[in-house]
Order: sequence, then C-alpha cells, then structure tokens
Amino acid sequence: MLKRLLQKAQEAADRHLPAEVVEGGRRLAERVLERAPEAVRATVQPWLDGAVEADIEAAPAPQEVRREFEEESRAPKVIVFGYPEEAATQRVWALFAAEGIEIRRMNLHQQPEAARQIAGLTGVMVPPYVYIHGRFWGGEGEVLSLKEMGDLGAVIENRMEDVSAEGRRIGKVRDEFDEAMTPANIAARLRQGHIIAMEDLDCWCEAEPGGGLRIFYEGHVHPLSELEAIAAQIAGRVERGEVEARWLFEPAVSTH
Repeated sequence: MLKRLLQKAQEAADRHLPAEVVEGGRRLAERVLERAPEAVRATVQPWLDGAVEADIEAAPAPQEVRREFEEESRAPKVIVFGYPEEAATQRVWALFAAEGIEIRRMNLHQQPEAARQIAGLTGVMVPPYVYIHGRFWGGEGEVLSLKEMGDLGAVIENRMEDVSAEGRRIGKVRDEFDEAMTPANIAARLRQGHIIAMEDLDCWCEAEPGGGLRIFYEGHVHPLSELEAIAAQIAGRVERGEVEARWLFEPAVSTH
C-alpha cells in the first residue's frame, strides 16, 4: 500500500511539475539535511537517492497500520444506533441477525452528542437509526419494508440498480444523469421525462391520450419518430452557440 502511494505521488510529480521545480525541491532538501542530525540524514538520504523502493518492498508495514487496514476490511456494512434496552432497537438487531447480516451496534447512551446530531440531520427524533454503506435508511419500519419488498439484500450489497422504486424512495436515492447536450443523451433523457429548457421554449416528451409518447419542441407537437432528429438538432444548436440549454428537472417516474 505505502509503495503504491509513493509511486503515484512520484508519477504525479513527474507529470505535472516542471523539472526545475523538482530539482529545486531536491536541492532544498539536501541543504536542510546538511544541518540535520546524523540519524535523520541516514533515514532520509535513501529517499533522495532513489534507493527506497527495495527498502519499502522488504520492510513489513508497522503492526498498527496492518491492524487498521484489517479492521477497515472487516467493517460491517450496517451500523445501528439505538438504546439497547428499547424494544424497537432490539427488534432491528434481531432482524439483521435472522438475515445473517453483520452489524455494528452503537449505544446512544454512550454517545449523547451523536444522538443529537443524527436527530438534527435526519429529522427523526426516535431511534433506532439504521445506516447502510454510510446512507441513512430510516428505522425499524423502513428496514421491515425493505425486507418485505425484497430490497434489503440489494441495499446491503450496494446494488442500487436492483432496488425497487419504492426502496429507492425510502433511502432517498436519486439517479445521477449526464448533463451533456449530445444527441444520444438528449434523446435518452427526453424519453425518461426530463425537460430541456431553451430560452422561452422548452422541449419534453409526454404521454399521448391514446398511448405512446409525443414530443413538444419549438411550441409544436411532434411524433416520437422525430425524437432522434430533434435531439441532433438541439445538440447542434447548443454546440454552435445559437441557444443556451439546461436540464430543467429530474422526474420522479420515467415515461418509458
């Protein structure tokens, strides 16, 4: 790990710093070392001489560093903040245990400041507070809902693409979309119900009364078969600087 980080730092310096800056830094370090104690010079000089790679490879990481990385790799994906004597907290613990999911139990009696902070951030005054992969997912009711909808496993594995729309609503998960004004992106996002705001005339897709989709563009209704041509036209106008365009909003439900 340390070797890789040092190599990345060196590569970044080689790419982005002028040669005279790198050389100036080396000369400054050498002048400082001239006044440093012998023990310091003996430790630092190999780094300046470029002979440190073999030392890094041979030297084991300090025990405390290894322990930190090991604990990080074993860190539970689920953290439950609550009061151990309360029934709701106990039921949430039991639910995860029944699913075979390892959790970290945080006793709010020992962390009163954390209790106030979480309540302030979430707007929820009553624990337990369930965090999965660092995201607040609610309390007992929300976790039960995720389980009953079959979404809990996907949430635990951080597979948001497999979580249902209702599950995503519970976790307040919003999709991220490309802001680029390219023909392909414009066509894809219009199909999803997004709106392009262009000066006084917006462009969007909407459902036709008899089914299917139609497009509103430049104040007129167009059939869906013209979507790709319209998207290409908008992209071209934006690229040429004829109009300024932006995505107006992200709908809650896709139109396709």
